[in-house]
Amino acid sequence: MMRIVPTLLACGLFSLAQTPPGTFTLSSPAFTKGGAYPAEYTCDGDRAAPPLTWQNAPAGTRSFAITMHHPPGAEDKHVYMVIYNIPAGVTTLPKNSRDIGTWGINTVNRQPEYTPPCSKGPGNKTYTLTVYALSSEPDLKFDNGRVTMDMLLAAIKEKTLATSAMDVVYARPFGRP
Repeated sequence: MMRIVPTLLACGLFSLAQTPPGTFTLSSPAFTKGGAYPAEYTCDGDRAAPPLTWQNAPAGTRSFAITMHHPPGAEDKHVYMVIYNIPAGVTTLPKNSRDIGTWGINTVNRQPEYTPPCSKGPGNKTYTLTVYALSSEPDLKFDNGRVTMDMLLAAIKEKTLATSAMDVVYARPFGRP
């Protein structure tokens, strides 16, 4: 693949802004990779869970998982969304979806739900959304049913066929704590 891409670029068949055919990709109808995360999906807006879509999963994909987090520091990670056991035939997570897959817990209120980013301090904060194509559903048998992002990532380490991530940025409006 690495040798094909430069050749295709040289021939003008696609640009760096385009995704090569067959590449596993994550996107959203509401925002773009590297772009601004709309306030609607934060604590400053409607607190809505973002709509997501993915395409070109690799052969053998049997399940998907999704995470959203913000790593503010080396020892601290804020997790806003953990979803797993998404069937292989599903390639879209609609806005405010609650009935697709199994929800793990976030680090904000420790509930199995989306919790919107509400970063403190001035300036842009980066949030990473990731979809994982899995060879099988993760084996997550915990007595309390409260799966964290770290538990999920450990359970899918050997089952991950491909990942696609997108970073988005959000700055809280001036004057908000």
